[in-house]
Amino acid sequence: METQASDGARRDSRRYQLALRLMTHQARTGTIFAMTSLSRHQQEALRQRWGVAENTRRRGPSPTSLGRFTHSPRARSEGAVLAVFCRIYGLLRLGTPAGVSRRKLLTLEFGERLCDTYEAYRGCFPWSKFEIEELLSFAIEIAKNEVIGLGRCESCSGTVIMDRLAPHRPACAHCQPTER
Repeated sequence: METQASDGARRDSRRYQLALRLMTHQARTGTIFAMTSLSRHQQEALRQRWGVAENTRRRGPSPTSLGRFTHSPRARSEGAVLAVFCRIYGLLRLGTPAGVSRRKLLTLEFGERLCDTYEAYRGCFPWSKFEIEELLSFAIEIAKNEVIGLGRCESCSGTVIMDRLAPHRPACAHCQPTER
């Protein structure tokens, strides 16, 4: 009985730690709820207790556009690096079935990996301006490999993000430096 109680306490602790990390990264309330099951009221109480400033909180729907990763050669190259980080931190599961709902993917473990990936990438590339929720959409879509995926530069065969719906092969930032 004690083991079950300690497992529950450990899981609650992980939920609160993940909520704090997501709040620090300015994740929206719905995203935090999806991964931690903490209600809007619980999140508000935690924000107040932890002193999270109200003006740092993002509002509105989460970004879902993947254009940020495909709009230029530099974006495609940076997206490829981000995909490597996703793979290293276990966030990217290639071949995620298309029928699996986004809600089922958003678990506590997935949220922890999401934060680990985001923190590591931002540690290496502090100038990057993408949001944690953009990383979330990116990782899910790269794993599905339907709309965007990893491809090769048309000139040098370097790895880039490619728009699967585009009519031509993409170029990397090194082969088309004028489009940065």
